[in-house]
Amino acid sequence: MKLSKGTLDTLKNFATINTNILIREGSTLSTISTGKNIFARATVTESFPREFAIYDLNGLLPLLTLMEDTDVDFGDESLKVTKGSSVFEYFYADPNIIVSAPDKSIEVDNFFQFDLTKDDIDMIMKAAAITAAPMLSVVGDGNEVVMQVGDPSTPKSNSFRQVIGTTDKKFDAKLAVENFKVIPGSYSVILSEKKFMFLESSKGDTKYWLALERSSVIGDNNG
Repeated sequence: MKLSKGTLDTLKNFATINTNILIREGSTLSTISTGKNIFARATVTESFPREFAIYDLNGLLPLLTLMEDTDVDFGDESLKVTKGSSVFEYFYADPNIIVSAPDKSIEVDNFFQFDLTKDDIDMIMKAAAITAAPMLSVVGDGNEVVMQVGDPSTPKSNSFRQVIGTTDKKFDAKLAVENFKVIPGSYSVILSEKKFMFLESSKGDTKYWLALERSSVIGDNNG
C-alpha cells in the first residue's frame, strides 16, 4: 500500500499531539494527548488492513518519507517499507503500553460558531511566536467577537487581537497556545459549554476537540 501525502501530513500532525498511536482497521485515524486535553480524528484515503500500535510515531515517519514512491506492507508483527531492493522493517508495539484514542467522536453542543481561514490560523501562530504568548482567547462582549493572543497573567504583556465576528452573547474561551495543534487549513469552529473548542476542516475529513482552560467562561458553565 502507498501512503498519500495527506495521510503522512496527518500522521506528522498527530505525532505532535502524541507519539503513541493505535491505528485501527479502516480509514479513520485518531489520537489523544497523554493529558487527555487534545483529541483528533481524521478520515484518510487509504484503508488500513489491520489494527496495530506504534510506540514512537516520530521514529516511524522518517522511514515512511526517506524514499519516494515506497510501498508499505502490514504484517502480523511489523510493517515493511519497500522500494526496489531496499526494505525497512518496523515492529509494532504492545497496544497495552500506549495511550490510544477512543474509537468514537465526542458529542458537540453549539454555544457559538465561527470560521477560521488558513490565513487566520497562520496569523495566530505567527503572533503567538512573536509575542511568546501562552494563551489564545476567543472573547464575546455581547457585541463583537475578538480572537486574541496574549498573557492574561501579565496585563502589560505583548499581545495580538483580531475581530472575527459579532454576537449577542458574552463569553471568554481560553486555550493554551501549546494545545492549538492543527493541520494548517480552514476550519469551522464551535465553542462548547462543556469547555472545549471543536474544529472541523472545510473538507470535513479532520476534526479536533481541544480542552479549554478551567477559567474559561462559556454559558452557564463558568469558572
